[in-house]
Amino acid sequence: MTQETTKQYAKIIAGSASVAIGLHYFWAPAQLAGGGVSGLAIVLNAVFPALPISFAVFLLDSFMFTIGFLVLGKSFGIKSITSSFSIVIVMRILEVFSPNMMPLSDDTLILLIFGGLFMAFGQGVIFAQGASSGGTDIVAKIISKYTHLNIGTSLIFADMAVVLFATQVFGISKGLYAALGVLLTSVLIDYFISGFSVERYMMIIPSSPIYGEGISKYILENLERGATTYEAKGAFSQDKKSVITTIVDRREFIKVKQFIQSYDKDAFVNVQNLHEVLGNGFHKGEA
Repeated sequence: MTQETTKQYAKIIAGSASVAIGLHYFWAPAQLAGGGVSGLAIVLNAVFPALPISFAVFLLDSFMFTIGFLVLGKSFGIKSITSSFSIVIVMRILEVFSPNMMPLSDDTLILLIFGGLFMAFGQGVIFAQGASSGGTDIVAKIISKYTHLNIGTSLIFADMAVVLFATQVFGISKGLYAALGVLLTSVLIDYFISGFSVERYMMIIPSSPIYGEGISKYILENLERGATTYEAKGAFSQDKKSVITTIVDRREFIKVKQFIQSYDKDAFVNVQNLHEVLGNGFHKGEA
């Protein structure tokens, strides 16, 4: 196992711990079954109090992975299995050291938001490493396979089915909060995943080709990064322009920006966050 792979698995375990904290301290005590296997486990714990949530998650995930393996093959991978069972282990540790958790607040919305933050952050870390937490992700893939719906739509159907089940057990009010939790975590996961991206795509249009040579030299020699240059023409002025494109990490981006501001303050710079970069000098995409 390479050092990079070790870091990925460490991040997956850390993300799983964050999900477990959100469940144990916020959503489970408030009976917020916000979709997924964890939501279903909260419902089962309410119906069968002797069944710890961690055991319920373990049983459900084991069942889901078995069905997924039979129907989908090995499409979810070892990372997702690691994530799923890391959540179970951390949940069990929390249950042992802080059993019978009572709600930390009388305000359900506060518990929903803070639990959603922990869970979405953890899921974002997990997804950023190319894994998932299993569970309804597998159900969504099965639905997608046989109905031709996309994965996102299938996942919403799977999560909302859990929410409807929770509504029958906890009542309409808790069911509505749970539905809001599904939407909240979905939005936050996308936000966190974008935030985890360290790569920036830069398109630089120097004020003159002479400055372009200096900027390219700085990227190549000082940062030891690659760059692509090509000629373009201004639509209004019809003047020839030199365009430089490169991909850098956050620290390198700050250096490039500071250099351009001091070297060619009239340069046009377009910057975009990237979700993933594969290739020489970047993520290799290990399984």
